[in-house]
Amino acid sequence: MDCLHAMAPNDEEILSFVLDESPLSASTRTHLDQCEICQNRFANFQQLHRTLLAQVYRRLCPSGMQLSMYCEGFLLPDDVRSIEVHLRECPLCAAEVADTRRFMEIASLDTIVVPLSPRTVVRRVVANLVRQQAQLMTRGEEDMTERTWPRQYRADSLDISLHLSLSSSDNSILRGILTSDDNQESIPAFVGARAELYPTTDAEKTEQEGMEPLYETKVDDLGNMVFTFVPVGSYTLILYFPEQEVVIEDITIEHG
Repeated sequence: MDCLHAMAPNDEEILSFVLDESPLSASTRTHLDQCEICQNRFANFQQLHRTLLAQVYRRLCPSGMQLSMYCEGFLLPDDVRSIEVHLRECPLCAAEVADTRRFMEIASLDTIVVPLSPRTVVRRVVANLVRQQAQLMTRGEEDMTERTWPRQYRADSLDISLHLSLSSSDNSILRGILTSDDNQESIPAFVGARAELYPTTDAEKTEQEGMEPLYETKVDDLGNMVFTFVPVGSYTLILYFPEQEVVIEDITIEHG
């Protein structure tokens, strides 16, 4: 049903508003607030837009991982050219790339990739995964503790809680929270500690062959550490403190 009121927006105005978020005139907005027919027209156009978006977007578009690798400069030249052509035609992917690059600029202040510097190993402690006692398991059921998040690890008096989340562009973000039950050991003792993330296959080579970490960050003044844009895979995390190194092995990052 069409609205015959003089201030009723036409289909072109509704499409511009739904697709491009073009502003409506004050008189049109006033009419829209009072007209149930025009409200239904807007709702129908918005529903159609969402339906088309769900069916088309990502079917012909690069995946979120591909766009992230494009932003990081990890793609081959042919793949880069293909995505650049697509970005000129797809405003949704172009907006996602812009958001990813803004996020990378912010994240680069905290997480950087640097060469491994010489160091003297004082003491190495492998953190143990704390079993989730509250999780009920039946006979024959697979133990999913090592695959669920968050994960709690213990190394002497140090507790490390690892949390995995996804950014708006489906990039994995690994966050660690450090606490201690030792009254003599407080958060300030952790601040500035270096944290390095290695692919599991390279972790054992770091000492002998000078392998570089995939990511390096530092513990902030709240006892937190953050690794952004972590690809799917298995990793080893190493924390460097003045008197010891703490190792967390077999950290598996996967989507779905």
